[in-house]
Amino acid sequence: MDRLLKFWSLPRREKQFFCEASILLLLSYLGVRTIAFRRIDGFLRAHWRDSATRTGEQTDCIKLVNLSLTRAANLLGRKDLCLSESIAAFIMLRRRGIPAILFAGVKFLEDSSLSAHAWVHAGGGAIDGKSDNSAFTAVFKIGHEPLIAENSSRTNFSESQSSTFCQPTILPD
Repeated sequence: MDRLLKFWSLPRREKQFFCEASILLLLSYLGVRTIAFRRIDGFLRAHWRDSATRTGEQTDCIKLVNLSLTRAANLLGRKDLCLSESIAAFIMLRRRGIPAILFAGVKFLEDSSLSAHAWVHAGGGAIDGKSDNSAFTAVFKIGHEPLIAENSSRTNFSESQSSTFCQPTILPD
């Protein structure tokens, strides 16, 4: 009951973002487990809204998308959602005309096992092929940087996302 009261006390815009994030997170979670990734990849590489939003709106949208996905992930209670959350974040940002790039990367652990992780850069952030907060090497990326990126509008979604989203998934040998 407390969760419902908390939801109703949110501003209307946050409720809308939360509902969108919850639906997209659930669909991406189910999609990753049931649909061949080449189909998901084709869907994500399709053209999205290319008209850029204003810088202030971009920053607000990026923060609100991150907050909404964090809330939705807490509701699901799963810890292994980095790919699903990244897909949902990528879709939410691109629908709003915010340039976003989805990365998936891997790294070897000390015990020779392989660890995988997914993250998103948005708002014209610096793209170097690695997550800023870890030693993952990007295996693929979906999306592209805007043709003209202002230095004043650079925001890195993965800095806040990497710490709040998920723990890396550890794959066996």
